[in-house]
Amino acid sequence: MNVNINNIPFSRYGAYVALTAEEGRKSLIIHNVRSRPFQDRALEMYILKEGRAVNYQIEAFPEYVRLISPEGEVTLYIRDDETIAFDSHGLNLYFKAMDDASPGSYGIEDGDHAFRIIETGIRLHILFVLEKGSGSMTGRYVNTDVWQWNGAPVNHKNEFSVSCQDGRILGAVKLSAVESPSIPLPIETQKEISVIKAEWETFLGKMPPTSHKTDEELEFNLVTWYNLWSSYVHARDIYRNDVMVMSKKTMTAVWSWDHCFNALAMAGLGPKEALDQFMAPFYLQNENGALPDLLNPGMELLWNFTKPPVHGWCFGKLMDKFEYPNDILKTVYDGLEKQLNWWFVYRDEDHNGLPCYAHGNDSGWDNSSLFDNGYYVTAPDLSAYIFLQMRTLSRIAGKLKMSGEKTAWEEKSSALLQNLFNLCWKEDHFVALRSHGRDYVPFPSSLQTHLPVVLGEYLGDDKMAVEVAALKNRFLTEYGLATEAPDSPRYESDGYWRGPIWAPSTYIIVDGLRRGGYPDFAESLAQRYIHLSANVAKGNYENFDALTGKGFRAPGYTWSASVYMLLKWEYPL
Repeated sequence: MNVNINNIPFSRYGAYVALTAEEGRKSLIIHNVRSRPFQDRALEMYILKEGRAVNYQIEAFPEYVRLISPEGEVTLYIRDDETIAFDSHGLNLYFKAMDDASPGSYGIEDGDHAFRIIETGIRLHILFVLEKGSGSMTGRYVNTDVWQWNGAPVNHKNEFSVSCQDGRILGAVKLSAVESPSIPLPIETQKEISVIKAEWETFLGKMPPTSHKTDEELEFNLVTWYNLWSSYVHARDIYRNDVMVMSKKTMTAVWSWDHCFNALAMAGLGPKEALDQFMAPFYLQNENGALPDLLNPGMELLWNFTKPPVHGWCFGKLMDKFEYPNDILKTVYDGLEKQLNWWFVYRDEDHNGLPCYAHGNDSGWDNSSLFDNGYYVTAPDLSAYIFLQMRTLSRIAGKLKMSGEKTAWEEKSSALLQNLFNLCWKEDHFVALRSHGRDYVPFPSSLQTHLPVVLGEYLGDDKMAVEVAALKNRFLTEYGLATEAPDSPRYESDGYWRGPIWAPSTYIIVDGLRRGGYPDFAESLAQRYIHLSANVAKGNYENFDALTGKGFRAPGYTWSASVYMLLKWEYPL
């Protein structure tokens, strides 16, 4: 199985470092996963021979990456959570701080075999240790307002060169938040790689049976499973359990709805593995009941926004699969109840009984055209999620013998659903209301207003039929459902939530169609997404061009990988 590290960051279960290649660059990028999103690019690594960059081919497998050229080869692997080992035969190496980091980076030679760089801009300590090879640090004058001292430019050593000794280099680089005293030696390349291979094969052996038409699709299934394995980081700081970040390139965090799709995929391993992903943001739920927008260990919690409450829908699906013990059910019940209370106390601005999104980011559809007329929007998808969360709370209450609470949630959910239909169903479609004034766009062009399909059997036959017709007539493309109607003047091919196909909206709608009496349409959408990922884009991208199938944005995106696996399992060939 070959891993294309242009499309999926090379890493290892639990690690906070990763490697990627980029088209058009003669270098590899070393990423610090313990970073804010978009601040992960730490070092650039070049392969040299007699001072010139050489061309090389990349072979990448789950346990190692090998760079091969006529002049020699370099093997790289993830040695531990923060360390990348390098073993070169005949080729020299050159590392430099990435452009975003270099103005605030400086270093020192710490003896003959240890070299340190501090990158203040991205809050990172870098340690190089050589077991074999000759290293030196160089730098360049940085003349900026920030890094001048008494008007004089400061010389920063932020570039590290290492030459072969007797035709070989053996060493490692460690990226950490605090200075590390050393890197353990000796480095035993083959022995250490064999340990990683065994770890991967253990995880691979747990993959549920997955169908395929061709050898290429089989390989994509395996690579996607690797995508999920390698995107885990170990429990640390605010991560109570091992969790999957969205990607170890660019989107190096957990957002408080993406984890739900990863939880559903990890249900293929067992109830604990699913629960670990599901609970990640609930451990950080604030006293008011809100979940953070994003979380990243030791770096930040973002409270300006939150994410849509898909959590009751998600946990209901986990309950379909597993019998969780009462103590876990009570913990989940308390978290879901607090979350719903927050939506009604802090987001029902006009007290009409339907909470609203204060900002597009709260909906997960950051720049959806639904918000073009302003914020504080009573969107129908939000009430649909809340309804399903109330139903799950009723279901949990029944398991816990809380008969009064069970009945109360049933009554609240029925009243909410009727209120949603009364206020947001206009003539033959859903609309989103502006808070207070209750004005709305008569014919919205965003797929977001069709997400109440997730209600499934609760939507009603007449409304479901109208929604299915709208999906087929206005949003359906060869590859799936565009997030903005292609005939809309607001449609953009690479417009984030204004056109591209996304994994979560696909899976939410597929699930609702299946429960709402349209299994054939659900299966058609599932097969389109599978084909799009495996055969057209050939990667688990953040989103995809709805008309061409090209993959956009962050590669190796875990909720895209999770949805692919879920659809493969639920709709086998």
